[in-house]
Amino acid sequence: MDSKFAPAERAPVDSVMSNRSSLERFPYINDIFCSLSYIFCIFNQQRQVVFANDVMMKSLGVDSIEQVLGKRFGEAFGCVHAHDEKFGCGTSEHCRYCGAIAAILQSHVTRERTTRECRIRRVLDGREVSIELEVTATPFEFEGEHYTIFSLVDITDKKRRGLIERIFFHDILNTAGSLNNIFEVLESVDEHDKQELLDAAASLSQQILDEIITQRMILQAENSSLVVNNLEIDSIDFLETVDKDLRYHDVAKGKQIVIDEKADPIRFVSDPVLLRKIITNMVKNALEASQTGYVVTLTSERIQDQVRLSVHNQSFMPPAVELQVFMRSFSTKGVQRGLGTYSMKILGEQYLGGKVNFSTSATEGTRFYIDLPIQR
Repeated sequence: MDSKFAPAERAPVDSVMSNRSSLERFPYINDIFCSLSYIFCIFNQQRQVVFANDVMMKSLGVDSIEQVLGKRFGEAFGCVHAHDEKFGCGTSEHCRYCGAIAAILQSHVTRERTTRECRIRRVLDGREVSIELEVTATPFEFEGEHYTIFSLVDITDKKRRGLIERIFFHDILNTAGSLNNIFEVLESVDEHDKQELLDAAASLSQQILDEIITQRMILQAENSSLVVNNLEIDSIDFLETVDKDLRYHDVAKGKQIVIDEKADPIRFVSDPVLLRKIITNMVKNALEASQTGYVVTLTSERIQDQVRLSVHNQSFMPPAVELQVFMRSFSTKGVQRGLGTYSMKILGEQYLGGKVNFSTSATEGTRFYIDLPIQR
């Protein structure tokens, strides 16, 4: 069987049922594991569920264990990539970077307990959500069969707090420090330099405000309390506003933002505040990925009854980055970062009714884009 990562082979249904029956003969297994307050299950050698506790079934919204028996981790938990390939969870390119599968496979090899962090994008009640988990895989043998005891703890809130602390105590503090430095030297420079410093100060103030608004926006989006205010937008005017906002941003130094002269002027209906945040993040990412002297190009085009706004840069992403782009907390910029692309996805798709995606290659560079309906 073809697989791009973990073994694809599955145990037949009768084997799964046999494993379940065998485990139920283990003294007090139901009493012990169903008394635990966290999600717990047991996988067979093919990574299929053969036992699950009450907490797991309640978390998944299922009434009986038969509804999860034989499924793999991603299939049971609704991972968006679980069915990318014919043989299911563990066999796609994305699975190479799944902490859950990595923990299970490592425990198979070492025959030792293995703990990893796992980011997963899952579909819950028809809505995509991102969660972060701490997973532990422990191998054990019973009646001649090899199994994996698998437990997980949701650490999404812990990670979220870490991100907010990083943003407010590091990023915003640094920006505020730069703003303070400007005002300290303002009185000692001539009029020409003073105006340049005031422009820079205005840009830094806007950066602080934008960061705070972004955090509030993401929290509201995750809590389903974000309000959408649709207005008519002119695509060229909109892109020019984004260009103006970022012209003096730190990440734009030595680089150029241009609007494609072939961009289509399109009038469409959307929320300009949310859309501005999405496109701004696309441009920031493009600038951060660009070397000095590189150009970042903004454009708009009509595709049937949709408008596509896109941001292009000349760099490209290696596979390890490409396959994790929209994961919450994933970032190439270090720990406690990584809300930019995640916020594009949640705001653009769940609130603006669009589709956010990207393409990247060594020859064509990287293009992030959002497709939106012209009329809402």
